[in-house]
Amino acid sequence: MAQTKSSQSNPAARRGGSVASGGRGSGRGTAVGGGPGGGGSAPPPILAGRGRRTANPFAAIAAFVRDVRSELRKVAWPTSRETVNLTMVVIALSVAMGLFLGGTDFLFQELFRRLIELTSGGSA
Repeated sequence: MAQTKSSQSNPAARRGGSVASGGRGSGRGTAVGGGPGGGGSAPPPILAGRGRRTANPFAAIAAFVRDVRSELRKVAWPTSRETVNLTMVVIALSVAMGLFLGGTDFLFQELFRRLIELTSGGSA
């Protein structure tokens, strides 16, 4: 049981690399009889499952729609009451910001209008 456990916890041992290689894949292709076609360990499978491209684009679209629906089922949707309350907060903040920016714009407009009157000698 100790051998099975150690081989499961050691990624280098599963790939066929040596423990001394640090498990970084530098042990690939160094098996006895290594070289081109010489019995090295097989490369790990590239993406199993979700990352694969399918030959049929309609199957890929169907899988995408299926995944989207599955994710939308996980969303914690707000209640009707929460939606109304949050909508009111957004409207109130929008009105407040509009009033603030409009007031600031009006003040600067009047300030610059008076400065222009002063610098032009009163004839506008």
